[in-house]
Amino acid sequence: MADIRQSGRRAGIWVAPFLVSPRSHTYRRYPEWLLGRATAGWNWQAEQAVLDVTHPGAEDHLRTVFTTLRGLGIDYFKLDFLYAGAIPGDRADHNLSPLMAYRHGLQVIRQAIGPDSYLLGCGAPILPSVGLVDAMRVSPDTGPHYEPPAGDLSMPSQRSATVTGRARAWQNGLFWVNDPDCLIVGPQVERREQWAAHIAGYGGLLCSSDRLSSLDAWGREVTRRLLAEAARHPRQAAQPEGR
Repeated sequence: MADIRQSGRRAGIWVAPFLVSPRSHTYRRYPEWLLGRATAGWNWQAEQAVLDVTHPGAEDHLRTVFTTLRGLGIDYFKLDFLYAGAIPGDRADHNLSPLMAYRHGLQVIRQAIGPDSYLLGCGAPILPSVGLVDAMRVSPDTGPHYEPPAGDLSMPSQRSATVTGRARAWQNGLFWVNDPDCLIVGPQVERREQWAAHIAGYGGLLCSSDRLSSLDAWGREVTRRLLAEAARHPRQAAQPEGR
C-alpha cells in the first residue's frame, strides 16, 4: 500500500459483497448467514448464494471485512453485483423488505469504510442507493461489439451502454458521479470513435480498460486526452449521508 500511495495513487479493490460462493469458507461454515430460497445467478462457474445482511452474524462479518480492508489502506471500493442484496428470500429480519435490507447492507459498508473513502456502486438498484455511494454505474457493460446479443439491451454492448447512459445522464452530480463504463478504443472495437465521444460527452467517472500496448496511435491519443481532461475537470458528486 505504501508503494501505491507514494506513487501518487490510491489503493482500490473490486468486490461483490452480497454474493457468497458455494466454494467459500463462509458458505460452508455459516449456512445460517445465507438468504433462504434465493440465488443470485450463475457466475464464476457456480450458482451464487446471497448474504443475508439482516442476520447479526452476517452483518458483523460484512462490517469486519470492510473495516479490515480500510485499515489496510484501501480507500477506493468498487462494489459489484449489488442487486443481490435486494433479492427476495427468507431473511433473519422479516420486517425488512428486500430493498430495505439492501440499503441496510450498503449502510453497513459505508459506515465501515468511512466518509473519506470513495465508493462506486455497480449492478445496483438505483434509487435505494442514493446518498450512500460516490459514483454509480448507470449502464450495462460495454463491449467491443456495438449490437447486444439477440438484441437484448440488458446484455453487454456499446449500444446497451450508450442508450442507458444517455437516459441516466441527469443523475450525474445530482445523485452521484455517473460511471458510463470504461473507455475502450482499441483497433478491434466497433464504432470506437462513437464510443469515445459518448464517454467524453456523458462520462463523469472515467477509466481506461485497454491493454495500452495494444492501442494504435489514434487510441493512445484519445486515451491520453480524455484521461487528462477528466483529471483537470473532475465531476463532483452529491454528498453521501454522513459526509
